[in-house]
Amino acid sequence: MMRPPVSSALIVLVVIAAVVPAALMGLLFHMEVGRISGSIQAQLGDINSTTINSSSGATDQELLVASKALQYEEFFRRIAESNQFVADYLASGFSEIDRVADPNSSLSLTLRRSIKRNNAIERIYLATADGWIASWPEVGGTRKTARNASEIGSLRWYTAAQAAGGTVWIPGDDMHLICAAPAYRNITLYCVAASEVSLSEIYSDLSGLRGSGYPFIVNRTGDLVMMPKVRRGDTPWDSLLITGNLYKSNISAFADLGDRISKGKSGSDFLTIDGRGWFVVYSPVKSVGWTVVVAYPSEKMMVPISLMESSLNSISQRSAELMRSCAAEIISRGLLLMIISGAVFGLIGITLRRRFRRSAVCISEALRRIGEGDLDKRLPADCDLEGIAESVESMRKSLRTIVDRARAEGYERGTQDLESSVLKTFDRFLSAESLPPIEGYDICVRQISRGGTFHDVLEIQHGKVALCMGRAGGDALESAVLAATARAVVRALSSQHPDEVIKRANGIMAKSSSLPISCFYAVLDYSSRDMVYSNAGHAPPFVVSQDGSVDTLCGDGIHMAIRDELDLGYEQRSISDGDVLVIYSESMIEAQGFDLEHLIGVVRGSRAKSASEIADEIERAAPKRNGLAVIVIKST
Repeated sequence: MMRPPVSSALIVLVVIAAVVPAALMGLLFHMEVGRISGSIQAQLGDINSTTINSSSGATDQELLVASKALQYEEFFRRIAESNQFVADYLASGFSEIDRVADPNSSLSLTLRRSIKRNNAIERIYLATADGWIASWPEVGGTRKTARNASEIGSLRWYTAAQAAGGTVWIPGDDMHLICAAPAYRNITLYCVAASEVSLSEIYSDLSGLRGSGYPFIVNRTGDLVMMPKVRRGDTPWDSLLITGNLYKSNISAFADLGDRISKGKSGSDFLTIDGRGWFVVYSPVKSVGWTVVVAYPSEKMMVPISLMESSLNSISQRSAELMRSCAAEIISRGLLLMIISGAVFGLIGITLRRRFRRSAVCISEALRRIGEGDLDKRLPADCDLEGIAESVESMRKSLRTIVDRARAEGYERGTQDLESSVLKTFDRFLSAESLPPIEGYDICVRQISRGGTFHDVLEIQHGKVALCMGRAGGDALESAVLAATARAVVRALSSQHPDEVIKRANGIMAKSSSLPISCFYAVLDYSSRDMVYSNAGHAPPFVVSQDGSVDTLCGDGIHMAIRDELDLGYEQRSISDGDVLVIYSESMIEAQGFDLEHLIGVVRGSRAKSASEIADEIERAAPKRNGLAVIVIKST
């Protein structure tokens, strides 16, 4: 059967009719992939607020703020108990107030022990109902007592405790509170003992929460009690600093927050201030009428591991649904384009049939002559069929190129960007942002690459600094989320007792994940040069002495989050002059050709150098792998 004739004009029209549907198909695929990517990015942007709003449990931020409020409650409880003990001791009749000036009297010894047990107590005041007034100690030694009944009524702390009939807390000068407790003989007020308490320890601890949010403390009337310094221009926190009260600020959201805080309960809320979202968490310190508040930018939120996993699974399922709908949409529109293209081809054939009829006759005659052996006569110019096969092949290649490019672009946007975006979000939660000054020690922290490794260096009170390093299991995304959460939990629980920190952190992490988490936690007292530590399955740190000898720090080999209960105990070691302490990530000694012996050799050979220079030597010698980190501390 003879094929219909085609001219050069028809070839051009056929190519156009074929390429336009292909181009439209490629454009359609590109638009659908863009729609899917935009939907996934939007879900990533809302992952924190969506997860928290749908959660019935507490977030990591709520647990952290609640633990801080309990920590401060315990701080004030110990002081109140000590103060009440002094008052009861004075009223018991076993000690006389007029002997407070005698350093060897039982009352002076009791006061000395009370202050020694509570470093925050700077001075103790005593007053009896019959006019004895004393304070202990003063700069030049103990103060002799004085008997002046008329002066009793001017003592604000005395009258407040007398009126309350129990322990009261009243503001003092600058960063101080005064705790006053009355004592009775039978039903008659005998004396009041008051302690002047420094709040510098709480201020230092509160300042340690500035890594990702804005912490502050307010009282029942909304007055700002304490707030670490923030950068200028950090609205709305500049406004809060200037007014000093939630209700006096021109930001209405602060007044609403003050109403909720005044109820004296723990809670959280989302606030939108100047177009930016804030997750605000608060928890009361009931003994002094305070509330601890931390405001987190919504984009820096960390949520519990279980909720994060649920959100990511939801994103994955939604992405799969979008891909299926995208395929169905392309197929339906593709069929429509095929019908339209068929109609266009038919219309072209009908329209040009008459025009190319002569060419058909010409071609038929030429083929007949060729079949009969007449090979000399060339085809007429108007019978030229050249270029049709090349045009069809060009159409096929063009369509294949467009589809392959669109498919590759869809895969890249739909999968690779998802993991990369989440990993970058958690990078800032894995390492210490700044190092506290450590008197008598040279310190350097080197984060070569992050991976699932986390570390922290923070001052927990004056003269003591906490050191932490660990590693979380799981794949890249899961490991980063778990490491960031573990670091936040350990930082929130930081105290002078490493075994308690590890035990309590394990209890929290074991509830949300079964993946192993190693953690080395130590507290260095740089006044006494003693260090206590606990090790939950992390690579053992080591100390290189000035003479080149090496001592490896031992510890239990059990990781956190594997057991519900973990009680490791603690070890103690002195860091002497010239000693070099090295805490390193496990990835550093897992590479082929570089083990613990090589690492010790690098430190031993450079022990005379500074901490920064020793870290440089380690970085040059260690292989470049994910999760490499090292803390170098040299006693000077």
